[in-house]
Amino acid sequence: MSVQSSPPSALAKGMRPAAHSQEASAQFLSLARPRPPVTILLPTAPTSEFARGGAGKYPREYVAGPRHRRTSRHGLPGRHWALQIAVGVVLLAGVSAVVVAAVTQSPVRYLIYAVWMLPLAELGLLGLGLAHHRVRFREAPPGRFTKLIIQVTTAGREPGRVTEILKQIRDYSLPMDYELWVVTEPGHPADYALADLVLVVPVDFHVRSRKKARALEYSRLARQHLGLDRDDVKILFNDDDVTLTEGYITKAFAADYDICEGIVTPRTSYATWPPWHFLISHADDFRTHACLVYCSVFQGILRYPLHVHGEGLTVTGEAEGLVTWNWPVTASEDLVFGHRAAEMRLTWGWFYEYAEVTSPWSLRDYLVQRRRWLWGDIHAIRHRSVVSWRAALLIISKYVVGLTALLCSVAGWYLRMTGRIPASAGIFDYAKLSVISWVVVFFACGWIGSGSVVSSRNNDSRLLAAVIAVVMV
Repeated sequence: MSVQSSPPSALAKGMRPAAHSQEASAQFLSLARPRPPVTILLPTAPTSEFARGGAGKYPREYVAGPRHRRTSRHGLPGRHWALQIAVGVVLLAGVSAVVVAAVTQSPVRYLIYAVWMLPLAELGLLGLGLAHHRVRFREAPPGRFTKLIIQVTTAGREPGRVTEILKQIRDYSLPMDYELWVVTEPGHPADYALADLVLVVPVDFHVRSRKKARALEYSRLARQHLGLDRDDVKILFNDDDVTLTEGYITKAFAADYDICEGIVTPRTSYATWPPWHFLISHADDFRTHACLVYCSVFQGILRYPLHVHGEGLTVTGEAEGLVTWNWPVTASEDLVFGHRAAEMRLTWGWFYEYAEVTSPWSLRDYLVQRRRWLWGDIHAIRHRSVVSWRAALLIISKYVVGLTALLCSVAGWYLRMTGRIPASAGIFDYAKLSVISWVVVFFACGWIGSGSVVSSRNNDSRLLAAVIAVVMV
């Protein structure tokens, strides 16, 4: 065990045991005094022993969870070449089926027309969500929240980037009492001088969750052990590739909701070389689009999430203690947390500030990232121990709608090019409005994406980036 901290007696003051057992809560050596930084490597003392300054041994397993099947080095179940080919064949067959049906059955053609109108509907949703935020967003009264913990969870491979993120936050003039936590894995640097606390997740810490969710559960139990699982404490979660703007942090802390988040946008090194990163940055404009159009409505108005992103997710300590991160998942832990919180009737909120993410730098990294998200969603859909039927059906619906839109769009393009849908068709009078709506929404995504607070661009550069965003999608 390696610790830099105050004496045990001082650390024990104000602590309360975890709700599970003394042996479980004993896994966490404490910290709670900001500045100077505290580094924890391997906690080894049960609570009762630690409070007296003694030593002990905590059990190797907090909750015995099911072992997951062996995965490939990309963290995915085996090789998926056959599955990818099958997906391609299914998509091609789907497009062909829609084309044939549209030629022979007029109702299918109306479905294509409806899909063509989707951008117009999305622009309406965007406007509705922003208007609701402007009028109905709730800010807590002064003193409602007393502390903010900003936590960067990292696998440990990017210590330089984590330090850069911590420095950016330290340079802000934040009005609240806050602490910076870093949660990392063993075998990587843990000397983050700008952090108030560094938690290194022990190798022999076992819960039902795996990978990032496991690290999040470890940090949650540490907060519980320190008495920080309160409704006046907020935790803002961040990744090691994300810059949080000062406005985002301030708004997240002030939001009078149990759980909330803002807009994720690929602002960090947006649309810069190499070529693959340039293309992927514009592909990530769809993430900004999803936040502006769907999250603003589902999270902001309906109070029930469709998408959830972990970058900038903010919860109260009490809400985190109720939901926990301890479920049998290896990915999509943010989506699962958001849906479980909604099922528990915790209040959801959405706000108009930015978390600036970094798009993958290579096509391989992009595909690995998306496959991890996809299989995380599939796992959640299949298991009721992860999310409810209601949440599973909602997650399925977004894929069904997306796939239907893709098939109908491609089929509609083919029918128009072959003259099956003539240029004189009345639908094109309305389709012009849909095209304009598409341009407006993705122009906004490009404009937002090029507005980083770190590498600021002039308006001419942002205008060019916004135009390219429209062309690229």
